Amino acid sequence: MRRFGIRSIGLAMLLSACAAGAVTGEAPESTTTSEPVPVSTKPSGASVGTTTTTALPATSVTAVPKTTTTTTAAPTTTTSPPSPTTTQPSEIAVVSYFFVDEIGHPNRNGPFLVPVSRTVPITKGVARAAIEQLLAGPTEADRDGVPSITSVIPSGVRLLGLNVSEGIATIDLSGNFEADDDAGAAAQRVAQVVFTLSRFPSIHEALFRQDGSDIAVPIGDGQLVSRPVNIGDYLEFAASLHVEEPAYAGRGSNPLHVSGFGAVFEASFSYALTDDDGLIISEGIAMTNNGMGWGGFDFTIDYTVDREQVGALIVWAHSAENGSQIDVREYPVVLVP
Repeated sequence: MRRFGIRSIGLAMLLSACAAGAVTGEAPESTTTSEPVPVSTKPSGASVGTTTTTALPATSVTAVPKTTTTTTAAPTTTTSPPSPTTTQPSEIAVVSYFFVDEIGHPNRNGPFLVPVSRTVPITKGVARAAIEQLLAGPTEADRDGVPSITSVIPSGVRLLGLNVSEGIATIDLSGNFEADDDAGAAAQRVAQVVFTLSRFPSIHEALFRQDGSDIAVPIGDGQLVSRPVNIGDYLEFAASLHVEEPAYAGRGSNPLHVSGFGAVFEASFSYALTDDDGLIISEGIAMTNNGMGWGGFDFTIDYTVDREQVGALIVWAHSAENGSQIDVREYPVVLVP
């Protein structure tokens, strides 16, 4: 193993944030007329696609042959031991989108959106829980981290209603959501809500209301629109290599499933997975499905660690001019054996 030379943050400083985002159990399947049940972490904006480059291995199951036992003893009555009880999880992980303040991206300085993992009591209203975590804002550890995690949504905004029908989430927020500031900040806060809702495969667009009345919202280029909006309207706030899974400071899988979207030269980019000492434990090349603009990516990374620990997924593109590393993004992630 070797140490990655462009590592930009101290993962130990993010340990408390990662612990808060670890999944402690899976929510039972359920349906509701007002909110979706998350079955995927891929974004569902119309302008972003994904392709699978590495399939998860299938699991083989070997049947155990039945045996017949003959006994001559008189039948007796026996009491079967009680079935083992299964402890139901009391918490579930949700994802809300905040900004990471960083620079160094040619022609596209941040801050950029990242999906941040949060742990909440188990609930059927998962989309509502994700929005409520978004409105609660970054934690103190988020704000004090390097880089800092921030939000543009004013404090005190309340969720008044959330309904989903035919792929459109209608969200009603309290009046202070439309704060008196510049159009850029207003578009950023709308983008946070849209990305958070689009995490759910059954939600493709969002229609905004304020205190019960329909409102127009700004999109990334500053235009005001009254129509439903989607993540394609806010790609200005996504990094050139935007990772959707694993969630920022969340618990990863083994092998690690990586998905997201990006706009990089010739669709090619590099990745490295590091352990809690900053040593590279896996690295390689990946591709988006579009070499001329935004395209999706979806792949897995095999890795080995001897204990649960906070590592990092690092992705970067290469300059078309001189091959140097550009658009470097580092995502802390909890690695598991």
